[in-house]
Amino acid sequence: MNMHLTIENKSKLEVFVAIFQLLKNWCSYINMHFEKDKLYIQSMDKSHVCLADIEIKNKWFSKFECSKNNKVSVGSTDFAILMNYALKHDKLELIYDDDNDVDKLYINFLNGKESKSSFDHFFELNLINVDEDSLGIPEVDYNVEFIIEAKKLVDVFSELNTFGQELNIKCSESAVELNAQGDSTKLKVNIPVNDLDEYAIAEEIDICFSLTHLCKMCISMKISSTINVAISGEYPMSLVYNLGDDSRVSFFIAPKV
Repeated sequence: MNMHLTIENKSKLEVFVAIFQLLKNWCSYINMHFEKDKLYIQSMDKSHVCLADIEIKNKWFSKFECSKNNKVSVGSTDFAILMNYALKHDKLELIYDDDNDVDKLYINFLNGKESKSSFDHFFELNLINVDEDSLGIPEVDYNVEFIIEAKKLVDVFSELNTFGQELNIKCSESAVELNAQGDSTKLKVNIPVNDLDEYAIAEEIDICFSLTHLCKMCISMKISSTINVAISGEYPMSLVYNLGDDSRVSFFIAPKV
């Protein structure tokens, strides 16, 4: 058996499911790199506007055994549908063994002795062939960085998305200003610096991003309670969710030209 991981912590199960619920919006497949010390996922969306870069260390899982590096590619919708079963069970197992069955990923949803709310489920998911290299992500000095409660940002972006598909962000010493404009209505939301968990600014920013992509693919309050946001005038915006145990989910979205 080349790879066997389990998650038994209920909150971590919810986070794991939420990650793949977002990723199903990116493209038709997901490449999961199982390495000796981590699970690594990178995914570019079809329009090449957004990049997901996810690293979950072995210590984040209840059990993580990986004897050699394996790349496993699955259909993103199929995998997200199966992940929904995790929320009805106490334990998730992912098993891959290319010595005996190179074309299948085994996904088991199990309950403890005390819980009989649902029967144990055992899935076999057919793998797909995807030949794709990972992209290198350079270190960037951002002009503005802040940490904000995920729920607050999700709520504000949802409100703005009602009025327009483009988000304009202006960052100054005193506030982060968010703007969206529709055919007849413009909405501006001011977030005072004091309402942010952390705020650092080296240079004022006035830049636009696709609000549709942000709301659909990058913003969630189910992955982490806070989001680390970093913005530069020359590079994609970075949104990082800290999972604990040196693990993180990073999304990068290119600015509108």
